[in-house]
Amino acid sequence: MFSVKKLAAGAIAATATATAVVAGGGAAQADVPVWQANCHVYNIFNTGGMASCELPTWHQVKLTCVAWPVPFTYWKYGPIQYGQGQSWASCDSFNALVGIEVIQA
Repeated sequence: MFSVKKLAAGAIAATATATAVVAGGGAAQADVPVWQANCHVYNIFNTGGMASCELPTWHQVKLTCVAWPVPFTYWKYGPIQYGQGQSWASCDSFNALVGIEVIQA
């Protein structure tokens, strides 16, 4: 038969092992700023754009668009993505893209 001391010792050992696994369960690389994450932006037919980063960081594409016939600029933002996820956005009309950048989300 099991004694109370053996059961308590086994429970303590199991708890310590589980704690060590959870605490050190994967050496996650820290997020880096978007300007250090090797991010790339792509112009899509001068109407939209996308961005992705090579290193782990939260990022988002930001487009600067122009509306005609009254020329005023506005911004469109893509969804927030992590790391190599692609953030896409598009202007409201064809050939309206005047600027594209990737920003920290």
